[in-house]
Amino acid sequence: MTQPPAGPSTVSLGDRLFAGLCQSSGVFVLAIAAALVAVLALQAWPALRHFGEWNVLTSANWDPENPDPEKRSYGALLFVYGTLATAAIAMLVAVPLGVGAATYLSEIASPRVRTVSAFLLELLAAIPSVIFGFWAVEFLAKRGLAPAYDLFGLKHQSGEGIVAAGLVLAVMVLPYITALTFDVCQAVPRSQREGSLALGATRWQTIWNVVLPYARPGTIAACVLALGRALGETMAVTMVIGNAQHLDLALTATGDSIPSIIAKQLHETTAGDPKRSVLIALGLVLLAITLFTNLVARLLLRWWAATPRARASKPIRVTEVAEVPPRDPSDAAAARRKAERRDKLMTGVLAGCQFLTVVPLFLILGYITYKGAGQVTGAFFTNLPNDKPPGLYHALVGSATLVVLAAAFAIPIGITAAILLSEYRNNRWVAPVRFVAELLGGVPSIIIGVFAYAILVTPFWLAPGERPWGYSAWAGGFALAVMMLPVLVRSGEEAMRLVPNSLREASYALGASRRQTVLRVVIPAALPAIITGVLLAVGRIAGETAPLILTARGSQFVARSLSDATPSLPYYVYDFAKRPDEALKNLAWAGAFVLVVVVLLLNVAVRLLAGKRVVAAARAD
Repeated sequence: MTQPPAGPSTVSLGDRLFAGLCQSSGVFVLAIAAALVAVLALQAWPALRHFGEWNVLTSANWDPENPDPEKRSYGALLFVYGTLATAAIAMLVAVPLGVGAATYLSEIASPRVRTVSAFLLELLAAIPSVIFGFWAVEFLAKRGLAPAYDLFGLKHQSGEGIVAAGLVLAVMVLPYITALTFDVCQAVPRSQREGSLALGATRWQTIWNVVLPYARPGTIAACVLALGRALGETMAVTMVIGNAQHLDLALTATGDSIPSIIAKQLHETTAGDPKRSVLIALGLVLLAITLFTNLVARLLLRWWAATPRARASKPIRVTEVAEVPPRDPSDAAAARRKAERRDKLMTGVLAGCQFLTVVPLFLILGYITYKGAGQVTGAFFTNLPNDKPPGLYHALVGSATLVVLAAAFAIPIGITAAILLSEYRNNRWVAPVRFVAELLGGVPSIIIGVFAYAILVTPFWLAPGERPWGYSAWAGGFALAVMMLPVLVRSGEEAMRLVPNSLREASYALGASRRQTVLRVVIPAALPAIITGVLLAVGRIAGETAPLILTARGSQFVARSLSDATPSLPYYVYDFAKRPDEALKNLAWAGAFVLVVVVLLLNVAVRLLAGKRVVAAARAD
């Protein structure tokens, strides 16, 4: 996209105020990111100061509740092991499947299969993590892994543990690996494929020797991004890993991870408690790791996108040409038949990878529908959990309240920051705002929850013993708004960049100011794509649970005000899924079904609107 026109030479007061508003929104995004890091570092400082003394990363002895202060131990090695082990299992499963599926869609699949598969992968990526966790506990662990363990003589009744957590993480990161790898495979120049095929190579030989080597940097970047997603996942891991606070290296072992221990125990701590400092220090370590992986991945993608011609035209140096005797025709024919058999085999393997990437979607949706659809009654939408029959009316109201609060806070800031990036590209704040917004999008949701918890629930500046502010809709809405901001900024900028410069130039030629041009030409023209981004951001937070555990929490009644603890549907799916009471578990199934339907409807709406991404203004160019 070319640089937009500079606008009128004279700048009115209204234009200066509007530019200042957009710049303030961009600076606010930077301030949020800086405050997040600063608050976490400040809260973690006591643990960071005693990191070696407390053996935080060198001991697996976690005993912060010991009555004897001298015997308390803060060894968090077992949580680090759980995080790394589950992520490693996820990558071992997801990388070959995702790369294979992407290769099949890019090089072999018909356009119809490609379109349907892309849609199914988008739906899989849209499923909330609490739904993945519920399905993993009830289906993957109990009906999949537990019988498999018994078959091999490994006694494990529930099937929960590190393996189960790793497998559900693999399902969650599959769409990311597949989508990004597909994009980089599609970017391989057609001339590379045609040249290989013209030399007699089979389709598999072309894929293996031409397409995949060319796309290797982008594929690695996709895997690194997926790794960052796996390391920071909270709810699915918390629900299925077993939550055992001892180090066990057995295949069927249960364990714990950094995000899950923060979600379960941080809210139990008080100001000045060393345990609180250690948990936030672990969150800071997790934040550093995920930011580093996201930064590496984005740098790889930018480098790969910036040098396609250099890779395509890389000279082949021949230092010595040996005399090669002519090949026997029978040997050549046999080699050709062998290559063709391998081509058919690998075509089947790649098709199998694609099949396996979409099977989990049908398993999850099918099982959630089977268990939850029948539990959805009129009472579910009108009654409270203690009523007969029970319902989740208060959670539905609370979820709507939190989403509306988050949207009211994030949409104006996100859109005006996007205007800064799109319409004021010479502003010195543009590059840092874009860079920080991209990194903020990769921050684990539990870390954002910790940030909101430390400033709005139990503010870090309160003295020990001073009464905390408590859980509230304000805190939950703020955490969700921070999660919305990167999506809104990025999608809003892309939407406005679709508007052709000729419309801006025509507006300026008629005497309009830059503010008038943005508000009366650019925004209306880009509105369909902006709405798509808003729906995408709402879908991103509608099923979020981890930050709400630390900010809004829940109650058995409708919140009386925005300053009270506010129940939400994802939180009660998580809470009731763990209960032995069958009635409450059925309520969790009903909530899971309703939540999935809402999130998938939002995703379908995004998909339909995205079909109009070339906005009406672009057609008028």
